[in-house]
Amino acid sequence: MANFQQLLLKTIPLIMALLLLSGCQMPMKDINSNTSYGEYYLTLRQLTPLQLTEEVNKQQAKIMHQSKASPPNNYDAKIKLLLLYSLPSSPIYNSFNAKALLNELHSGDDNTAFADITPSDQALFSLLRDQLNQRLLMRNRLLTEQKTQQALALKQQQGLIEQVQLLEQTIKQLKNIEQAIDKRAQ
Repeated sequence: MANFQQLLLKTIPLIMALLLLSGCQMPMKDINSNTSYGEYYLTLRQLTPLQLTEEVNKQQAKIMHQSKASPPNNYDAKIKLLLLYSLPSSPIYNSFNAKALLNELHSGDDNTAFADITPSDQALFSLLRDQLNQRLLMRNRLLTEQKTQQALALKQQQGLIEQVQLLEQTIKQLKNIEQAIDKRAQ
């Protein structure tokens, strides 16, 4: 009985340590094709940059493989890549590419890319379209404002240069007058 208790006292801390260590690892969630796009996006938000890079590579490889097939009728990888472009923490985050891909997927005559998605996923993509439009509009407004400010700053700089040139001419004229007065005084 004493041997059993000693063995139990030695193995309990080992078992506890193993349980704690296994709980500390964050396994990459399996993102299968059965999850909704909303769930996929939420899963993406939890991934590390390395895991996101792996997911980007995986989706791009799927797209490349599908483009070799004659009728590319599975849009799942492109839709997932769209979500990766839209995710701010993604290594390929880019509003322009996301909007272009979303427009490409919506531009199909029969709109097959989004034909089989659930109403909640349709709402997600509608929201995504609105947000991308707003983000691009804000960016364009910011660029326009920056150009206006740069033009104003350039105008002010040009005005200052003209003032400096005028002051230099005035100083030169005053020096000439001073030299003329000094010559008369002698």
